Amino acid sequence: MYIRKYFIFAASLFLMGSCNKYLDVKPKGKLIPGTVTDFDHLLDNSNQMEWNFLDNNRGSLLSYLTDNVEITEGQAKVGFILNSHPNLNRYYGYSYRQPYNNPEISDYFWGTGSTIGIYAQVSYFNNVIEGIKGVGQLTPEDELLAKKAVAQATMARAWCFFNANLVFGPVYKPGTDNSTKTIPYVVNPDINTALPDLSTSGEVVTRVLQDLYAAVPDLPEISSWPSRANKAAGYAMLAYCHLFTQKFDSVAYYANLAWTANAANPSKVLYDYNQFSWATPGNLVSSQILTPQDTYLNVVNSREMLFYRATDNNAGIGSSLSYPSAGLISLFDQANDLRFKFTYITTAGYKTSLGGGYDDGMRISHYRPRKMKLTEGFSWPEVLLMRAEGYARTNRPDLAVADLNTLRQFRYKTGTPPLTTGTVDEVIKWVLEERRRELPIGGIKRFVDLKRLMLDNGKPWAKSQIVHTVGAQNYTGNIDSKDFIVPITNVVLRFNPGWGIPLDTRPF
Repeated sequence: MYIRKYFIFAASLFLMGSCNKYLDVKPKGKLIPGTVTDFDHLLDNSNQMEWNFLDNNRGSLLSYLTDNVEITEGQAKVGFILNSHPNLNRYYGYSYRQPYNNPEISDYFWGTGSTIGIYAQVSYFNNVIEGIKGVGQLTPEDELLAKKAVAQATMARAWCFFNANLVFGPVYKPGTDNSTKTIPYVVNPDINTALPDLSTSGEVVTRVLQDLYAAVPDLPEISSWPSRANKAAGYAMLAYCHLFTQKFDSVAYYANLAWTANAANPSKVLYDYNQFSWATPGNLVSSQILTPQDTYLNVVNSREMLFYRATDNNAGIGSSLSYPSAGLISLFDQANDLRFKFTYITTAGYKTSLGGGYDDGMRISHYRPRKMKLTEGFSWPEVLLMRAEGYARTNRPDLAVADLNTLRQFRYKTGTPPLTTGTVDEVIKWVLEERRRELPIGGIKRFVDLKRLMLDNGKPWAKSQIVHTVGAQNYTGNIDSKDFIVPITNVVLRFNPGWGIPLDTRPF
C-alpha cells in the first residue's frame, strides 16, 4: 500500500473498562501532541483512511446486501458454510439472514475493541479539533495551519457520520421528520464526559451539513495528500449530501464548484482507457495495467483520486467467493466499454470436491480494485457524474449528456458514438447507469445509492427489493427495512443502556 504514514500517535480503543471507553483514544509513543503541527500530523495516520466499513479481510458486508454481486451454490455451501469462512457475515448478508454479525463481537464498522472503525477515526478528528483549540498563543503561520487542520478534521468526521447514519439507520427521507435514532454525534474527545444520546437520522444530516458549511471555507485549495480534503473535496461532499436531501440544484452547484476547481482539463484528472495496455498479456489476472499518462494508476495519489478512503477489494472476484451480478454485467457495452475489457476478466470459477462437488466453470470476475486504486471517498469521475445527475434532475438534460460524453470519451473505444439528448427520465437513467458502472462495485457506494434511489418510486432505476439467488433458493431483502440496517452490537449497547436499545438475543 502506497501511502504516507506518520506514526506520531497510535490510537487504541478500550471498550470494556467503562461505558465511555468505546471512544477512548489515548496517545502512545514518544510524543504527546502539543503543537498545531503535532495535531496536524495526526491527520496522516493511515488507520483513518484504510478501515471504513470494511471487515478484517478488507471486504464488506455492505457489498453483499446490494445488487452488484452474486454467489453460487458451491461458494455458499462450501466456501462460506462448510469451510467456516472467517467472514461468514458476508454470506448472511447476501441471504438476508439476520443477525448478519455476531452481536457479541465488536463490529469492525463501528470500531470497538482493538479494531479501527469510524468511531476510532472520529476520536482522532475530535482530538485534532479540540486539541488545536487548547494550544496557546499562535503565530500567523500556526493560525493558518490550525484553520486548515480543523477544517480537514471536520470534513473527515462529517464523512464518517454521514455514511454511518445510512449504515446504522434507515432510508433518509427528505421532507419527513426522519426521527429514528441512529448514531451518537460525538464531538468531545474527553472520555470522562457523558456520552451523548443517539441523534436522529434527520439531526445527523443537519449537523453534517452545518459542519461542512463551516469547514469548507478553510479547506486548502491543494491538499498534501488525497486522504486529506482540499476545497474541491469539500464541495464534492456537499454535493453528495444533497443527493440524499434531494436538493438537486445544490448538487449541480457544488459538483460544478468541485469540478471547475481542478478539472479545467479533463485529461489531468481522468485516465484514458484507450491508452491502457497489459504489462503481461498472457496472464491478465496477475498483469498490471500500463498507461503512458503516469505510473500512479494503482496508488492513492492517482490522477482520478480526489478524496481517498479504502474500499472493498474482494467483491466480485470468484476466488473471494462472489462474482459481479448478471444485472451489473448487462449494463456494459462489452464491445466498446474499455472498463469491461480491462477489469472484467473471464477465468476459471469456483471449484471444489467438497460437499458433493461444485464447478462454476468459466466465470467473469471483477478485478478493477486489484489493478487500480479506487475510493469510497470521491473520485473525479464521481464529481462529474454528480454534476450530471444534478443537471438532469433540474431539467437540464443537455448539460448532463455533455458531462456523460466527457467521461465516455475516456472510458469507451475511440470512435464510439456519443450520446444524444433524450427525455429527462432517460438522461437520469443514463447517468445512474454510468454511475453504477464507474463506482466501486463493492463497499458503501452502491449500498447507500440503493437507499436513496428507492424514493424515486415508479422510475426504472428505483428498487424497493433486492432478490438474491443461491441454487434454487431465492432470498429477498427489502431496502426500506432492517434488511438494509446494520445494528449496533451488544458490545456497545451494554455500556450505553441510556440509548434504550434492547440487546440482540438472536442466535448467530
